[in-house]
Amino acid sequence: MGIHGSYKSAQGGRLLREWIEAPLLSVGEITARQDAVQTLLDQFLIRASLQDHLSSIYDLERLAARISYRSASPRDVLQLSASLEHAAPILDLASCLDSFPMIQEVDNCQDLYMQIKDAIVAEPPLSTKDGNYIADGYDAELDEVRRLVTSSDEALMELEARERERTGIKNLKIGYNRVFGYYVEVRNSQLSQITPDLGYTQKQTLANSARFTFDELKQLEDKILNAQERKIVLEEELFSRLLETIKSRLADLHQLSKALSLIDVLVSLADLAAMQGYERPEFTQTRSVEIVEGRHPILDERMPSFVSNNWTMDENCDICLITGPNMGGKSTWLRQNALIVIMAQIGSFVPARKAKLPVFDRIFTRIGASDDLLQGKSTFMTEMMEANNALRHATKNSLILFDEIGRGTATYDGMALARAMLEYLSGAIGAKTLFSTHYHELTELEETIDNLRNVHVDVRENKGKIEFLYRIVEGKADKSYGIHVAKLAGLPKIVINRADDLLHEFEADSPASNIPSSLFVMDPEDLDRMALIEKFRKSIPTVSRPKKRSTFCIASSRKPTS
Repeated sequence: MGIHGSYKSAQGGRLLREWIEAPLLSVGEITARQDAVQTLLDQFLIRASLQDHLSSIYDLERLAARISYRSASPRDVLQLSASLEHAAPILDLASCLDSFPMIQEVDNCQDLYMQIKDAIVAEPPLSTKDGNYIADGYDAELDEVRRLVTSSDEALMELEARERERTGIKNLKIGYNRVFGYYVEVRNSQLSQITPDLGYTQKQTLANSARFTFDELKQLEDKILNAQERKIVLEEELFSRLLETIKSRLADLHQLSKALSLIDVLVSLADLAAMQGYERPEFTQTRSVEIVEGRHPILDERMPSFVSNNWTMDENCDICLITGPNMGGKSTWLRQNALIVIMAQIGSFVPARKAKLPVFDRIFTRIGASDDLLQGKSTFMTEMMEANNALRHATKNSLILFDEIGRGTATYDGMALARAMLEYLSGAIGAKTLFSTHYHELTELEETIDNLRNVHVDVRENKGKIEFLYRIVEGKADKSYGIHVAKLAGLPKIVINRADDLLHEFEADSPASNIPSSLFVMDPEDLDRMALIEKFRKSIPTVSRPKKRSTFCIASSRKPTS
């Protein structure tokens, strides 16, 4: 679920996506959404009823589009009818949302619902070519045609009985074939009973009988043969008029769709706040940030042991420089804070015990590793382009998240770029910035840059082992613990030991010692196992195999002959 909430309709999902992609900049508009979410949060029964009705709403926007282009099917009309049935109670229940009075001005289109609610059968066919999608009782002429189609056998049997009585021929039969159509068949022995006053006209002579027709049979034949075609044409005409009726109300349907989408999103945000225990954020006129026990909206739901963290920056602090080990939670904290800001500025409640925020005009991020090789852009080039976008377009009211700037190049190059960016962010932009790095040398900037503050991810080290506490605390980290993380990843112990030795040498600023490469293929703590492997390898007999001739080489060295 996470930040997407629990919307019930497709159009509600699209509107929520629009809100997330374009958060609000007006405190008044944000407050209006928050007030509505608060009302729905407090009114549990109303919220539950709205969810029930919203579950029956189809995608009115797309239905209206199909109808406007006359590509709608009977199923689309049936879905529209079902949606309109629930639209009125939804608007009535939403009358409690005082911050959105325009909802009550929307036409609920109940007159249109009454016109179309009985038009389509409960389960219309996918194709309209055979008809049978207009409901019985909707049109009297269509009902009559349908009765003729379905009761043609009965009508023929009634006519046959009347003709037997009229002619006195007890074995007279009415039949049909594709060449002559419907006919009356009389045996030769009874032909004398066919007198001119009966109005019979002979159509065919057979060995033992003759076939006739008469006016009433011709009329019935025309009705039967044309009834199916007439039924299809008549249904098409009725459906076309139905679409025209709906099309005349497209403007009202669009307004109704917008209102239902808005209600759906507000209900989903209220439901999310109720289930996850979110709090209403407060917006201030200052540039200070105070988030107490903030949580990642997605990870918190999926990880019961997720550790919450604070994010505080007063007006005099513009940059938080974050240090600490890999896997300690630096990137998660950056993403978590960005998501909290987005949620707050779309009017949602947020995963925190308390939240006071300024209104940010934009969020710029440089997180993760990605490339675009088809465009000739390496990982480092992509990183620099993303950083450039932030440095050129951010304002004092922006939020910038930089994660591991400069890691894709040489150490001194990367550190120089990272420091230059920090100095530029501090002096030229002044935006609230969260800047994570493994360059511990940069933590010294806290002494020279007034608006920069060091924070770090806390860890606990005990007898060479580390425990990640996932807490953001004040101050700088003492080291990166990279070798510890490599050990957790399962690297060979001899590699870990060698890296540990080299680290001590580098930290002592002494030249790294060279060691024989053979030591890397043998673990000194498991010499018995290595000896056993070597003994097994020598015990395998060597089998000489004839060399295969390389036809490619022979062919390639051969000169062309005349």
